[in-house]
Amino acid sequence: MTHAAGPERPPGPRGHWLFGNTEEYDRDRNGFLERCHREYGDVFSFDARTIVVSSPDQVHALLTRTNSDFLAENSPLAGSMDTERMAADAELWTTTRRAGWQGLHRRMAQAHAERLREIFLKTVGDGEIDVLATMADFFGRATADFCLGADAEGVPETLAENVAALDPLSRDSLQLPPWWPSRKVRRFARSRKRLLALMTDIVRRRLAGDSSAQDLLSVLIASGDRQLSDLQIERFLRGIMLAALGVPAAALTWVVYELGRRPDMLARLEAEAASAGDVPVMGDLPYTEAFVKEVLRLWPPTWLIGRTVRRETELDGWPLKTGDQVLFSLYRLHRDPRWWSDPDQLMPERWLDSRVAPVRHTYLPFGAGPRVCVGTQLGMMQLTLATFWLVTGMNMTRLDETAIVPDFSGLLVPRDLRVRLRRKAARQDA
Repeated sequence: MTHAAGPERPPGPRGHWLFGNTEEYDRDRNGFLERCHREYGDVFSFDARTIVVSSPDQVHALLTRTNSDFLAENSPLAGSMDTERMAADAELWTTTRRAGWQGLHRRMAQAHAERLREIFLKTVGDGEIDVLATMADFFGRATADFCLGADAEGVPETLAENVAALDPLSRDSLQLPPWWPSRKVRRFARSRKRLLALMTDIVRRRLAGDSSAQDLLSVLIASGDRQLSDLQIERFLRGIMLAALGVPAAALTWVVYELGRRPDMLARLEAEAASAGDVPVMGDLPYTEAFVKEVLRLWPPTWLIGRTVRRETELDGWPLKTGDQVLFSLYRLHRDPRWWSDPDQLMPERWLDSRVAPVRHTYLPFGAGPRVCVGTQLGMMQLTLATFWLVTGMNMTRLDETAIVPDFSGLLVPRDLRVRLRRKAARQDA
């Protein structure tokens, strides 16, 4: 049903006559959304074409209806809203993802896990580090290895360049068109072009040579008697690597932050790790996995998620037009006291009692629905193992005890977190 007897749009803050609510929102993004939620409830209008929803049922409906009534648009640049082109791109993404993930198996994941340890030891070493930068380097190399195996040379650096060019665009609520005479727009366009050109070269070389490697590219090439075009494969891999660099790097940075604040949890993690081998399999580290899940609840890197309306529809009774935007804050959902006890406290134990399950649709660190993160299981494996190696292999000391302020301007990260790492003596095989 729609609100036929009431307003056509949910209530919301009036904002500036010209700039709307953008300026106030950019001053304190999370604070602005929290104030609006207190004043207007679970759904409010951000502007004439954007609404924000907050309840688990609203969020679930939005995510499960993605690709049909709503579309996931990820371009950092403004442009004309061609919803049917976006729908066609979404279908290609879904087809490619299905082909790739059907071909993955436990043996490939374990082969990656073995290589992942070597990547960790090479990128996370002794000395003072900027945690976010170091973890981005680690996950850039880890994701390139998973996707491309031995052909990954040069990809992590080009990928990092693309992410660095994307960051200032993602921080600005005002999207610029691709023709805008801006240095940051030109930088992003150049970096994207270089990465796609590199991916094209790698795919063509793999097609002309050996495709028996244990990596995602080999699976995509072998899937469905080559139903996927080279372009589909190239763009899918680029999307996977971009998504799998920033989000897990931010998550592992929050892991380091919480390890430094909670010696009680660190001791329990160390006790669990003492009986594990160098590369444990998932299931051998229940407390470590619960700790990672709880960090993702408290500090979800993708803290704000949006969808574009594909065609006229409604959400929770509110009418929506083609091209409208719907947003929700994963950070607020994960900390809503209606759904979580002690929502602002880090409590890994809440994941260890099978009799106590979260309220449905209230824990979504990897999204849900047709556009759920394709690397959910891979991401959890990488984060759990990296946490295990941090605990077993490193002593960590915060360099600056100044309170860390969460940065909501792009991915949710603890900016300027620096630690000193000192490698522990090699332990005896468990």
